[in-house]
Amino acid sequence: MIVKRKRLAKVQVTFVQPYRDEALFVAGTFNDWAPEPLKKAKDGTLRATVGAAPGETLAFRYVTASGEWFDDEAADAYAPNGHGSTNGLVEV
Repeated sequence: MIVKRKRLAKVQVTFVQPYRDEALFVAGTFNDWAPEPLKKAKDGTLRATVGAAPGETLAFRYVTASGEWFDDEAADAYAPNGHGSTNGLVEV
């Protein structure tokens, strides 16, 4: 799941995944593909929030601590990434 919330001149994009025992990270154009950890929320889900400008398109993927990369089914679209797979896209 991806939640978009407008805050002043920026949009907060929250990446949400179900809880899992293994650490989970999100990487994308918003953090130069440096994996950022998702943190456990009160409802038990894992979440990370990033800021973006309205009209921006963010490319992203999730990665587990063991190195498994995967897409989010809730992405707005997908694009080939040059590594033989796709990146999820979020239209902000």
